[in-house]
This record gives sequence, C-alpha cells and structure tokens, in this order.
Amino acid sequence: MKIIEGVIEVESLRDFLSKLNEIGCTVTFLDAKYVVDRDHVEFATKKAIKAWKEGRRVAKTLAMEILLYCAGRRQISDAVEMGLKEGLNEVVAVVLEDECVDKLKDLGFKMTPVLKLDEDKIERIKRFFDISDEELRIVGTEKLSLLVREKITLFDVFKSG
Repeated sequence: MKIIEGVIEVESLRDFLSKLNEIGCTVTFLDAKYVVDRDHVEFATKKAIKAWKEGRRVAKTLAMEILLYCAGRRQISDAVEMGLKEGLNEVVAVVLEDECVDKLKDLGFKMTPVLKLDEDKIERIKRFFDISDEELRIVGTEKLSLLVREKITLFDVFKSG
C-alpha cells in the first residue's frame, strides 16, 4: 500500500473510474481538503482492510470501503463529499498495488505535496467530522488528527448498528 499526494484533472468521473477499473488498480482518491495528515489516511485504510477481510464491510468495493472509513461515514452519499470530483483535484491517493503508482501517472496524476493545514481547512474538518470547538480547545490543534482517528474508530465500532 502506498499513500501519495498530488493533483489530477478529471473531465468525466464515470469515464475516469472506468479507466481506473480497466487498468486493474484499487485506488481511493481523497479530497485533500478533508485529510488532516497521512496518519489519518493510513489509520482509516488499515481499519477498512481489516473490516473487509473479516467480512464486516459496508461497500461493494474495497476502494469505496476505504473512502467510507477515511470519511467516518456509513452512507456512501455522505462520504463522496471527501472523494474525487470532476475538475482539478488536490488529492491524497491510497494505492493498494505498488505497481499502480506509475499507471496513475499515465491517467494524468501528478505527484506533488498537497497536505497543508490552515484555519479554513481546520474549520472544514471540524464540521465534516463533527468535532466541537471545545474538543479541539482541550487537546489543541496539533491533536486534530487524533480526534479524527477517534471518530473513525467510533465509526468502525458502530457502523453495523
């Protein structure tokens, strides 16, 4: 598994996902605006893979299961806010097959750092993951990733309920 950052232009989401399927790669694209850091993505991905292997999945594909975990959402319709969109995307990509990193470049993916934390992003993440001002004040902004991982853990525990 590789977690990479970069940008990709998507004209048609349907066509792009079809091409991705044709090359046989399991990749989850996450909108970088909702990703705190690589720990957030790695933690959620490992939980998703574990749930998948144990037969506790929610989605029909492992790529979508990873998106659900990274978003801490049970409903795909809610999780896609954190996913790939048409237009120019700054993304964090979870690539399960190492050889697929080069194949992504053939689809227009350009590796470049995109993870940065500013006030707008902190507010967006707080809203998306339902983190209160009080929670963040108590632990401090430097622990935002920990709070998000806590939400993902709660999702994992309660998703089947």
